[in-house]
Amino acid sequence: MAAFTLTSTMPLVGAAWTGTAPGLPGTQSVSGTITSTSDLSTYCRNVGVTLDAAPQPTTNFGSGGYETNIVGLKSGSITFQFNQDLAASQLHAIVNTTLGGLGSLAYVDLKATSASRGATNPSFVAAFYITTYTPISGSVGDVNTVDVTWRFTGAFAFLTS
Repeated sequence: MAAFTLTSTMPLVGAAWTGTAPGLPGTQSVSGTITSTSDLSTYCRNVGVTLDAAPQPTTNFGSGGYETNIVGLKSGSITFQFNQDLAASQLHAIVNTTLGGLGSLAYVDLKATSASRGATNPSFVAAFYITTYTPISGSVGDVNTVDVTWRFTGAFAFLTS
């Protein structure tokens, strides 16, 4: 059984893509990479990718009293928890300026480690719109953290080269 510890996860984001970008209509084959990336690893406390396939009911009288389903639309999202930094050119500026802020299309390239892409360290890539951002949140004495969940638009992929 293979196992690993997330100690050097590499979340990269950017506003442009070279090659065939994830999320483009009709794109099933993704290649390339983000241009002008911002490495969010120094702010990131937690990251999670959720992939979904919506079940569509096909239950009928011949199913013996059991529900039956087929897979409908696929979707996904990425959730980050960041330590906030409001200083110039830090996290707040990356989200609001480099990525374009609320409503903007951006790309994510997430690897389990900081090593190069490969069969044992694939990049998960996707396009998303920045739909939520809470720049200030917390109680007295807390570290100001930012929790965001950004839903993907279009196809997402795992790249090994």
